[in-house]
Amino acid sequence: MTSRREAQVSNPPNAPWPGGPAGPGPGVPPPYGPPPAPPPVPPAVPPGGPPPGGPGWPPGPSGMPGKPPKRGNGGLAVALIGGGVVLALALVAAVLVIAQDGDGGGGGDGEVRLRVGRIAGGAEATPLPDGSLAMARPGVTSPVVDVYEDFACPHCGDFDRKHDPMLKELAVSGRAKVVFHPMVIFGESTQPAHDNALRAASALRCVGDGARWLSYQDALYAHQPPSISSQGYSTADLLSYAEPLGLTDDGFRRCVESQRHAASVKTVSRGYISSGVQGTPSVRVNGHTLSVSDMETPEAMRRAIGG
Repeated sequence: MTSRREAQVSNPPNAPWPGGPAGPGPGVPPPYGPPPAPPPVPPAVPPGGPPPGGPGWPPGPSGMPGKPPKRGNGGLAVALIGGGVVLALALVAAVLVIAQDGDGGGGGDGEVRLRVGRIAGGAEATPLPDGSLAMARPGVTSPVVDVYEDFACPHCGDFDRKHDPMLKELAVSGRAKVVFHPMVIFGESTQPAHDNALRAASALRCVGDGARWLSYQDALYAHQPPSISSQGYSTADLLSYAEPLGLTDDGFRRCVESQRHAASVKTVSRGYISSGVQGTPSVRVNGHTLSVSDMETPEAMRRAIGG
């Protein structure tokens, strides 16, 4: 987990984790539905790899041993939530679809039109005015699973690959209401991570259609900078990631280029931190913050959620 305190302090570069899995490929994930069957997912920890904890590795929350970064060769010493095998849930990949045509919600005047994205299986993806997005079947109000994420945080990328299919499956099946909260956990002195995260979160707020919001979030994680010391999410790249998703209108382009929502992203992020969010990724279930052990595997998190 990238903590707020750690996001303010730079440490000497760390060597890459030997034998760690490769990062995501360069392709942009297609709009939801129906994509091809997902490829086999490699284990998160290579056979014979290093055990949890060890000299030089930062401790996780509550004294639990941390994990070394999987990618990159520099930046902060930050704790990674527990290991385990990434589980691919083919069900979710098969049922999430964009159910309406047209632009992504940007008006001709550059203002963003928020609208519900319908998802196959009866669930809906609803963008909210503060930049978050709620995903649930109509009428489902509990349990509420709040996910706080920073697109420049490598551990958030690991969390997304591990848990996102399970969370979407819970929402689609009506067993939970999942709310994604993009934010910036890095202080302004931590560059380029702070600006990378700010550009990405600001660009995501330019997507008004809920279903395309989910697709664009996937694209951002697929192109996540390999480390917090890597430059990424340039304006040109943010626009190019959106093109395969049909986000090509002038309103969207102007919104991204001007970083229209950057100030609001900063304000919302400070509010999350003031409310007790001290690291990313963080997950709350009905207001209760999950522990590292609760987030260690998709099965553990499912039990913690009660789904």
